[in-house]
Amino acid sequence: MPEKVTRLAVRLAGMSFAIALTDEQWELVADLFDPPGRRGAPAQIPRRQMVDALLFIGRTGCQWRYLPERYGSWTAVWAQWRRWRANGVWAAAMARLAAIVRVLHDREPVPSMVMVDAQTVKGGRYGPTFHEAGGRGGRTIGTKRTLLVEILGLPVAARADSARPHDVVAARELLRDRLPDLPSVRAIVGDRAYRGLAALAERKHLALDIKAPPPGSSGFVPIRPLYRIEHAFAQLGRWRRLSRCYEGTEASARAWLEVASVGYLAWRAAA
Repeated sequence: MPEKVTRLAVRLAGMSFAIALTDEQWELVADLFDPPGRRGAPAQIPRRQMVDALLFIGRTGCQWRYLPERYGSWTAVWAQWRRWRANGVWAAAMARLAAIVRVLHDREPVPSMVMVDAQTVKGGRYGPTFHEAGGRGGRTIGTKRTLLVEILGLPVAARADSARPHDVVAARELLRDRLPDLPSVRAIVGDRAYRGLAALAERKHLALDIKAPPPGSSGFVPIRPLYRIEHAFAQLGRWRRLSRCYEGTEASARAWLEVASVGYLAWRAAA
């Protein structure tokens, strides 16, 4: 993380909810979305304007063709969205903002523990899609969203699959992909559904802490610290693009989850 970004994070205060980025918020991630020395023809639409357009779509659920004219041509924004999705730019912005919020709370940028959980949501797309039946009872035709969240409730990594794979399968793939980017992680925390991660945790020399409700309890019981990941899912659920899964590919479903996480993390940085 650039030193100037760390210094700037300490001065963040009074920023608005991140549908349109403030100058301070944009400076934190500008080099990711608009890298210096970028080759090619000059951009017709400023990259910051495109980021604001995608945050607007994610927050409101607006269809591409109804994107307000102030953001420029929707086809140009869509084309840039595809490039950022393929290059992992939103995931990089998500990781950087999570590190900045941790620094603001006097913690190390990279967490030493991550919690894992998944959410199954219905699909809302007509036409070709990756959605399959799964979830509780196998009755939900849609997608499974898996998050890694650290102790402050900040999402640090995301994955989207069809609803069919078991939670452990999706979590195992997410951890394999992202643990190299989280070198300080020493423990994984999950509920009883994630006991199947024991072999992976042993190979990676990580502690696996399985949390369970107190004996004799019934109904929903908040489990410390796993309630923080439930809170993260609830906050991301306020982004209308995530109310259902409207995407045709797993890559797009994951990227919109990352867009919402970037907006949420930018808001957390101002809290």
